[in-house]
Amino acid sequence: MAAKKNYLLNHGCFLNSTNKKIVVNLATGDILNLITQELKTRYSPETQKIVLEESSKLLPDLVFQEMLQRQQQVVNVNPDSLVVVKCAIQETELDEFGFNLNVEVYFVIADVKGQNHFRANRIVLWSDIWGDEEQLFDLEDELSEQFWTDYQIQLLFDDKNQQKIELEISQTDDYGARLEFYPSAQRFLPSIVPFTDNNF
Repeated sequence: MAAKKNYLLNHGCFLNSTNKKIVVNLATGDILNLITQELKTRYSPETQKIVLEESSKLLPDLVFQEMLQRQQQVVNVNPDSLVVVKCAIQETELDEFGFNLNVEVYFVIADVKGQNHFRANRIVLWSDIWGDEEQLFDLEDELSEQFWTDYQIQLLFDDKNQQKIELEISQTDDYGARLEFYPSAQRFLPSIVPFTDNNF
């Protein structure tokens, strides 16, 4: 009898041998916590200073001035005042190595004068599903031809018995945002304001 192999997937991932899928347990609450912490870190004075210093060296002057102008619209904010209004997963990219969650997040943050600013951010949450690079070849050996043909990844959200999964957040960009009210639907719909629109 052949010895059973152990597959070292990252926390929150497991192999469903019945349908040859890797299942990723991830709660929307965890996504919200990750995004909120990332935004608070982004708006800290230390982070703002570092970003501006690095950007001034790397970006063309015209682009840097535009970024600086947008940055000054939300200046001297208190990160602890940040409240996430809405998160929307716009796109999910999956392959046999990992996954990306493209999230659009809308939030309110107050400046030192107490004035609230409604903003938006596009954030990519990503994770490598493998605990060890060599495990990829073990799994390929186990699934044989199915690895490159029928092999899929499946995401499950809000599983009450989920394990914790480690995600990293990519570098983000900041946008102005606005709320539009649709009477027929009786709800507000947040949207990102383009860079060329100065009405925010």
